[in-house]
Amino acid sequence: MEKLLLGTRIKTSEEFNGKNSFCEFSSFVRRMHEECGDSALVYADEKIVIAAVFDGVSGESGASKASSVAAASILEFLRNKAPSEKAVREAISHANKNVIMGYTTASIFMMNKSGSFVLACVGDSPIYAMSGEVLDLEIPLGRPVGDNDSILKFISHRSLVTSVLGPSGVDIEIRMTKGKLKGGELIILASDALIDNLYLKTKEGYITDSSGSEDLKELIKGLKTPVQITKKLAEEIEKRSRGRKIEKKGRLLDPKRDDASIIALRFI
Repeated sequence: MEKLLLGTRIKTSEEFNGKNSFCEFSSFVRRMHEECGDSALVYADEKIVIAAVFDGVSGESGASKASSVAAASILEFLRNKAPSEKAVREAISHANKNVIMGYTTASIFMMNKSGSFVLACVGDSPIYAMSGEVLDLEIPLGRPVGDNDSILKFISHRSLVTSVLGPSGVDIEIRMTKGKLKGGELIILASDALIDNLYLKTKEGYITDSSGSEDLKELIKGLKTPVQITKKLAEEIEKRSRGRKIEKKGRLLDPKRDDASIIALRFI
């Protein structure tokens, strides 16, 4: 089974849920701007699972087209490949050549039935992993700001990315990691609409943890299935993005209204 959730086709929102013998998943993309810049893909057979999210760079023409072309290109290239860092790197290069208008981020997950996986990120679409009670951001985001920056600097520059797919004229910065999932462990891929609507940890005017992991863990606490997780996060992003800035001791939420894409996967 496979599904492309393309920004160029999304009027309001679209979701796709399913499972195979070793993985269950839930995905959605929701338009919040005049044109949806986010896209996503899911592919699952009895050998591999592929999932990816793409966030077209807002403020640049062709954002929706860029994310949609990248999604289709990645799926086309990886559909019949075994999970490997080499295959994913080549898929990213293939997609980059096909994106001739606009720019997009990309976060990609590829896993075989043993649970061995590869993760890759270009830009600032976060990838989280959860094992038991531990939830972490798996790959540092490609942003010019992060932990230890002042709150003002972080908020002012968090929408900038250090690398994108598209005709930028500079080399792509691909951040990768690999590992092996155990039964019940989760992977969550998302566009920055998720991380930018999570609480930041702060101290004396500086960011101490920009990952949002602690807040995300609380939001999905007790939820077992990917469908439950994506539904909860979709509702929370919608609510928070319409709200106001909230400052508490050691915590800050500065919401951002943006197109949103999230995929949650659980290794069975």
